[in-house]
Amino acid sequence: MRVPGPLQQTMEYLVGFVRTLVSDNVAHHPDRYVPLIGTLGVFVLLNNLFGLIPGLGSGTANYNVTLGCALVVFLYYNFHGMREHGVGKYLGHFAGPVWFLWILMWPLEILGLFSRILSHSLRLFGNIAGEHVVTGIFFGLAPLVVPVPLAFMGLFFGLIQTFVFIMLATIYVSGAVAHEH
Repeated sequence: MRVPGPLQQTMEYLVGFVRTLVSDNVAHHPDRYVPLIGTLGVFVLLNNLFGLIPGLGSGTANYNVTLGCALVVFLYYNFHGMREHGVGKYLGHFAGPVWFLWILMWPLEILGLFSRILSHSLRLFGNIAGEHVVTGIFFGLAPLVVPVPLAFMGLFFGLIQTFVFIMLATIYVSGAVAHEH
């Protein structure tokens, strides 16, 4: 029997982590959503960490990248919500709990739905771009002292922002495919 190496153990841990994250939050068919959430996690994490390598910029410090990721998540969870419930029922749940308030509720719910794109993309972009600006300022002030602690801070923030991004994506999917009891 062959003992798995450190890379295989790390990858198995990460896949298990994403599987647990999705299955804890999505009640129906969670394994269906693990590939996208995992892929987004790897993409965002690698783009966050590229900024720690001297001479390379972080992909997520560019708003176009984070907007693209947020649009993928938006289209994905709305597609699966319509697939799970049907187009009419999925769009109808934006009308609110009381039928006669639909004229007020539906526009507000649709506005809230589209504002998720902006908040999801700006949250990641602002945090990563802000971290790089702060690192650049401190590096200019004290170039011999600052790089190592700021690299650890950048690693920590990159991991946290990746987790926040995939957690929000999982929650959005969960809300779109949830069945009312």
